[in-house]
Amino acid sequence: MDFRWLTNEEIETLVNPTCVERGWVQLNINDLQPTCRVLGAFDGESLVGWVTLQLHPLLGPLYVRPDFRNGVLSRELAERMHEFVREAEDRGVLTICESPESERLAERHGMRRVDGPVYVWGGGG
Repeated sequence: MDFRWLTNEEIETLVNPTCVERGWVQLNINDLQPTCRVLGAFDGESLVGWVTLQLHPLLGPLYVRPDFRNGVLSRELAERMHEFVREAEDRGVLTICESPESERLAERHGMRRVDGPVYVWGGGG
């Protein structure tokens, strides 16, 4: 078994089709600003496995000072951020909702709850 980092061309032709097939977001390959690295496992010339480290936009935290928490400011902040994400043609956004209010904002903007294991490493959490 041989292990090596894949080129952008290999990510595009060998990895992204599998992502599409499985309903996953395709990896963002950009020569000017790389946002992912893929470590591949090869059996001869055949790619038989891979693992990805990628930068995926993380939305949050959202904070509003207590004396401004009437729902208006948080909704406006969320709407303006959503507008930015659409204009940037982002491929996806991840957020962690730690309150019912942030859950409602996420749902209001078409985000879907992920049912499955989510793990975190680092940050003392």
